[in-house]
Amino acid sequence: MNQTFHKINEDITSYIKNLEEKYQHDSSQITEMAIQFISGRLEYVKEKFESIPDISAEDEIFYFKNIKCHLLALLQYYYMVQKIEIKKPAIPLRKIKKYYLKALYRIKSKISDNHFFYNYYKTNSNKLDQQFFRRLKNDFFLPNADMIIDIDKRYTTPSVSIFAKVEALEMTRHYLKKKIKSFTRSSTIIQEKKSKLKWTASKADLIESIYALHSSGVFNNGKADLKEIAEYFQEVFDLDLGQYNRVFFDIRARKNNKTKFLDSLKDSLVKRIKDTDSEIFP
Repeated sequence: MNQTFHKINEDITSYIKNLEEKYQHDSSQITEMAIQFISGRLEYVKEKFESIPDISAEDEIFYFKNIKCHLLALLQYYYMVQKIEIKKPAIPLRKIKKYYLKALYRIKSKISDNHFFYNYYKTNSNKLDQQFFRRLKNDFFLPNADMIIDIDKRYTTPSVSIFAKVEALEMTRHYLKKKIKSFTRSSTIIQEKKSKLKWTASKADLIESIYALHSSGVFNNGKADLKEIAEYFQEVFDLDLGQYNRVFFDIRARKNNKTKFLDSLKDSLVKRIKDTDSEIFP
């Protein structure tokens, strides 16, 4: 049972690491694929557990406490992260930081509401494992908001969902603290570099430039995603580009000179080079 747990943990850790390296700041892609993968691992261990004819009390407790709880917690964690990131404001950084701080406050409040189970989880206590992680003889009913959920005793225990929730909340708390720290650092760097420069061309021209830079892969060895680049320029120039993907659609729909702004930049630079050459070599 221990070997199964460690193997699954290694598989998930390796898979998530590869996802984060591949998709970088695309949290929607990371969370969606992580949820699918973990769901598959959960089904696998459930089938493996059910195939054991006479499982010992020790293994039963280990399975529900360390394997099933952990996998359910990971699922809940990625669902929570997905929800948090979907609702996150685009700009400016101070609003994003404030948003994360509010989310962190809500998570801490939920942890406080479950302080007994949280302390049991954090201290890795085993005093009540027999009550928490052994299956009951009969099915039981769990009240949940406006409905009653029928829990099948063959596949879970009364406390699995509670401890999974607590672990998920703790992981989300760490995620938000890390985010807040990174945004605080980014905000400081940007504030230090801010000048009186203002973007005075049109927003469409800036969007055309952003798409060109992203297409050329000039940031982070081509790994920076479009949203990250757009957010950076919006913060630097204190602009709201709105639905820049819609503007790009309009750029694509141009009948003539689709890269109008970039072409004008090229023409201006070529003219400057020629003018400079003529001054040096009259």
